[in-house]
Amino acid sequence: MNPPESRPRLVATDIDGTIVPAGGTLSRRTRAALEQCVDNGMSVVLVTGRPPRWLGPVAEAIDLPGAIIASNGSILLDSRSLAPLRVATIAAGVAAEVVRIVREVAPQAAFAAETVDVLRAGPGYENARRHRPAPSGGLVPTQRAVIHTDSDEAMLATDTLTKLVALDPHADPDRLLDQTRDAVGHLVSVTRSVTGQALIEFGPDGVTKATALSDYAASLGITADEVIAFGDMPNDVEMLRWAGRGYAMTGAHPDATAAAPFLAPPAEQDGVAQVLEAVLAGEAAGS
Repeated sequence: MNPPESRPRLVATDIDGTIVPAGGTLSRRTRAALEQCVDNGMSVVLVTGRPPRWLGPVAEAIDLPGAIIASNGSILLDSRSLAPLRVATIAAGVAAEVVRIVREVAPQAAFAAETVDVLRAGPGYENARRHRPAPSGGLVPTQRAVIHTDSDEAMLATDTLTKLVALDPHADPDRLLDQTRDAVGHLVSVTRSVTGQALIEFGPDGVTKATALSDYAASLGITADEVIAFGDMPNDVEMLRWAGRGYAMTGAHPDATAAAPFLAPPAEQDGVAQVLEAVLAGEAAGS
């Protein structure tokens, strides 16, 4: 299948595993390609599972005008100031029901609640995280805003709950994703974005990267067929299906690869930059 010949008007890209390789940083080539897109009249939007508190180093490295879609679609931010422009939340009662049900599926899971500004870690969450720490590097902040709570009630005591996460260091990530989708998918959006960990992410019901990207594109007068999107994990699936040109990265999660019509070279080889360079040159940039 060949990509459309017309040049896209909006570039939407995931961050980790897509423009930032695992443990790596944003390359000069990728930054230059994104800048060239802007110089040629395209808009660029980052669409990530990261919360705002993890976006400072990325925003500084890219420094492009526009917006960032964070927390799997729950938050729309100004790309430079990181000021929230739109926030979707999960009601505390819904979140409490999700915690109760997921505990029946995964008794060893620990929970945390993401807000616009801080992570509210529930009982046992930090111990679970240390059991299998996330990879280092990858343009992450050195100071991570975390509040430690001693009960589920205290963890969920916020009006800006944008994402709930469950971490089970002993579980198979994809199996736990399937189990939790079956158990609470009627209450919240369920996905995962972190490789090598059974870290399941729960967002407001009906909110995904695709829904947020669709709304953002519409605000610019841009339709799905004018969007080129890149991603690599299950939280990118809906976005890759929605965009007129959806590219999974080589080596992506099988769900992302199956969802995307096209395949980009791996992040370690500046795959997004390679595709965008070909698009700017007017070449067929698909495989």
